[in-house]
Amino acid sequence: MLPTLLQFLRYGLAGSAAAATHLAVLVLLTELAAVPPTLASALGFACAVPVNYALQHRFVFNPDGRSHLLFFSRYVVVTLLTMALNVGLFWLLTSGLGMYYVLSQIITIGVIVPLNFVINRSYTFGELATGRP
Repeated sequence: MLPTLLQFLRYGLAGSAAAATHLAVLVLLTELAAVPPTLASALGFACAVPVNYALQHRFVFNPDGRSHLLFFSRYVVVTLLTMALNVGLFWLLTSGLGMYYVLSQIITIGVIVPLNFVINRSYTFGELATGRP
């Protein structure tokens, strides 16, 4: 239990860097470039992907220097699914419920983070990817 908790804490630190990237791009594009918030959120998510992958691979899951090809291909699949969830939930909160876009993104990130942790731990970097638990 403790190793999983420590790993989740490292995941939270790595995710904070990715979330900061995501939010910064979202706000800059929305406020300075008049990009619609849902598109800005998708672009912010895309900008956060390399930050998140690099930190997850090295700092959180550390798969012993194995090839990035398998891990990254699995990561892309998971990321595309969670990006769709991000865009859908963000749109629902902003357009459907009229919620402020930054609050909508924070709530959306809060929904995605635990889901992403479980999927990346068990599938992307887990025993299916490395041959070990």
